[in-house]
Amino acid sequence: MSILAASSPNELMIVFGAIVLLTTVPTGLVYWYKTKRAAMDADLKMKMLEMGMSADEIERVLAAESSTDGDPKRKSR
Repeated sequence: MSILAASSPNELMIVFGAIVLLTTVPTGLVYWYKTKRAAMDADLKMKMLEMGMSADEIERVLAAESSTDGDPKRKSR
């Protein structure tokens, strides 16, 4: 006999609800983080443009920022 057939409907709802939560919440958080990060990057670029930085300077700043993302203890040059 199957485990699902022996379980009550309430137990099945709890199990399936947990599965749904364990898959949708992390996925939602990942996309929320990516959206927030993109907005922060766009805001940074707009502020640098308002300060009068050239495209080369902005590119240099962003490249330096991305090279230190992996190791927070690493100091920029």
